[in-house]
Amino acid sequence: MPDLKEIFEMVKEQTEPDRDSWAEHERRLRQAQRKRKYGALAMVAALVLVVVVMARNLQVDDRGVAPGTDGPSMVPPVPAELGFALVDLATGTTTDTGIVPGRSEIDVSPDGSRITYVDPDGVVAVANVDGSNVQTFRRTASVGGADAPRWSPDGTEIVYQARGTGSHIGNLDVLDVTSGRVEQLTDLPNLSVGWYYMAPAFSADGRSVLFTMPTVVASGPDGREHRWDLWSVPATGGEPTLLRRNAGFADAEPRGDSITFVALRGGGGPDPAFGDLYVARSDGSDAHKILDGETLQPRWSPDGSQIAFAAAGANGLFVTDVATGHTEEILRSAEWPEWVDQQTLLIDLSD
Repeated sequence: MPDLKEIFEMVKEQTEPDRDSWAEHERRLRQAQRKRKYGALAMVAALVLVVVVMARNLQVDDRGVAPGTDGPSMVPPVPAELGFALVDLATGTTTDTGIVPGRSEIDVSPDGSRITYVDPDGVVAVANVDGSNVQTFRRTASVGGADAPRWSPDGTEIVYQARGTGSHIGNLDVLDVTSGRVEQLTDLPNLSVGWYYMAPAFSADGRSVLFTMPTVVASGPDGREHRWDLWSVPATGGEPTLLRRNAGFADAEPRGDSITFVALRGGGGPDPAFGDLYVARSDGSDAHKILDGETLQPRWSPDGSQIAFAAAGANGLFVTDVATGHTEEILRSAEWPEWVDQQTLLIDLSD
């Protein structure tokens, strides 16, 4: 196996940012969907308003009674823009938090009381789980914006990706939530790929951070192909260690010695192919598949018995029982599941 320096040497030849990258495409698609959705709602509201005004201009209604002028408006309010919502797994009921993110990323603190996300200005924010008491951290601003904030197990720090320009992956930084201090965690190659998302996550003991990093390998038809591997770096900074090849989106089992991750395959282009869901020991060994399919964003439940995940092909959220493999669909047209408690998920409905 090549050592770290040899692997980093492979990325010296850079590719230009891909306009059709997975993340950029996802953002543009979300914006287009929002414009269509709210444009249609505005049109409906305008038509209803016209009807109401015409009705009020009539001298009498069909009962010979003049319409009142002090009653409630008949114009339905345009709904607030959808964002983060709580989902009760027992009933399927969703409750809006009132928070609309800048990017589709969210994490719940270990005690279930707070959330962290990226606000519309591209900086890390923290709020109560019900959407109240929002606090933004301007020091987390970066050239390409912040991505993927995740809490430490003790709830005192947040790791996030400070991106570079275009599709440059940037580096991982750690935010001290109490002081607002930011420290750079990694010193990675200045790599640019289509799918730049590193998906960092603290280990269960908080001593290290798991992340996904692309590497350019000389094995494609044109002499260039990307591979996405799972790495680990000390939470205090240092040299990254390769945990597993062709893997990513890792999440650590709370208070356990296991991780879950998604199999990633390079397709010769700038983006990976998302694959099956796996569970392994915290050091990446003894991996075994627990689910087939195009899985994304796996998250352990607080007691470690279940894993929530998104399905790339099905456009929905699912929960699988780790022991039995029994899987249930929770919601359609949603993403980024995060556990608040064993019966509640926090999700993103902003698409």
